[in-house]
Amino acid sequence: MSSKEEADLLVKSRVEQLDALELDKEVLCVLKSQVSSATKFLPLSFQNNWGPEVDTLLQIVILQLSVRGAGSTFGQQLLNIKFLKSQQKTALLATLVPILVKYFHTRASDIAIKIGSDKLKQIFETAGQWGDISVTAGSLINLLMFLHSGYYPNLLYRLFGIQMSYSSPKARQRQVGYTHMTRELIWHSFIELLVFVLPLINYHYIKRIVLRILMLGSTGSKLRPGTRNKVSLTLNSKCAVCSKRPIIPHHMDCVHVFCYFCLQANILADPNFACPECGTRASGISSAKPVCMTVM
Repeated sequence: MSSKEEADLLVKSRVEQLDALELDKEVLCVLKSQVSSATKFLPLSFQNNWGPEVDTLLQIVILQLSVRGAGSTFGQQLLNIKFLKSQQKTALLATLVPILVKYFHTRASDIAIKIGSDKLKQIFETAGQWGDISVTAGSLINLLMFLHSGYYPNLLYRLFGIQMSYSSPKARQRQVGYTHMTRELIWHSFIELLVFVLPLINYHYIKRIVLRILMLGSTGSKLRPGTRNKVSLTLNSKCAVCSKRPIIPHHMDCVHVFCYFCLQANILADPNFACPECGTRASGISSAKPVCMTVM
């Protein structure tokens, strides 16, 4: 492909250029997490002592497999763009420089400590601070210029004059699918509907109706009037709702015992609450009556 054809395929979309940089960061984060998972059983001293070296080696391997091998980063390959063929070596150098500078900045204080020079350590720290300030300010200025012109999304790309082009004329027509977005909108609308409707449903009333239907044929669904007041509380008694030892035991004119909070909460939610064991209905909020323990 001639230089004129490459110039015609230059990437002018700001979104695609920024997306390529973000995808490169995500690829690096994914690989770092995989390496961390593989080395998590090694001694903690290994990660503390050799962490910067592992990160630097990982980034160099990524460059070797992407920019040097295919002429584009992994993020650019996902978007079908690449560096200009005449600038691929320059792009490799521009991508390698910040990796080495970051590694040196991380290890500079350790080098000064091993040498035993406090003055050298102070020089490294001052240089690192001013370097961070300069890079941050330069990146901000470059971003403003990039938003205006649409070229050089990275500060080093501008310094080295590196530009990107589409891998083919067909790749210039970016296909955007809205299927996922439509699916998300439908699910969000459905969730909003459920959030509005579900609080309006009285589940205790529905539960009572279902239990009543299921207990119509049960012999214990109707108690004899003479046994309604014979409530006994022993050490083996359990709450008819939570099936645990009753806390502040109460009853509602049937032989079964409830926790006060279990009974009162159900009556407040459904004034016609029925006992789950025998089907006796409550007669209102005042249905809950205390139970005295029977020693057996």
